[in-house]
Amino acid sequence: MKNIFIILSVFILLTGFNACSTIFNTTTQGIELNSNPPNAKITVDGKKFGTSPQIVNIDRGSNHIIVFELDGYENYETQLTRKISNWFWVNALNGILPGMIIDMFSGSMYNLLPNKVEVDLSPTKVETKTKKR
Repeated sequence: MKNIFIILSVFILLTGFNACSTIFNTTTQGIELNSNPPNAKITVDGKKFGTSPQIVNIDRGSNHIIVFELDGYENYETQLTRKISNWFWVNALNGILPGMIIDMFSGSMYNLLPNKVEVDLSPTKVETKTKKR
């Protein structure tokens, strides 16, 4: 009877850790975006996301290009890079292949880095024309 209880407890525990990344990470990640000066237009992978500062939820499954645009300032472009999450390795240690597969296809096996982007926008350079003599 004691052995059955132990086996059942281990089975329930391992089932609870199935698809750990999907449960603990979800498929999106909140990224904090700030600019100095504020109110810069933000685009992520070509899609408009409003103005800075704000927190945007972005899909974890791929790398992303973020662009800050503000009149009178140079555009600033940066990339968010995905990295395998530690929760994914919990599945590997448990030997739970279905959980790892779910995490891979849902994209929740990744974390996006950096998770906070702060940029100082540079004023655009004004070209002055000089007369030749």
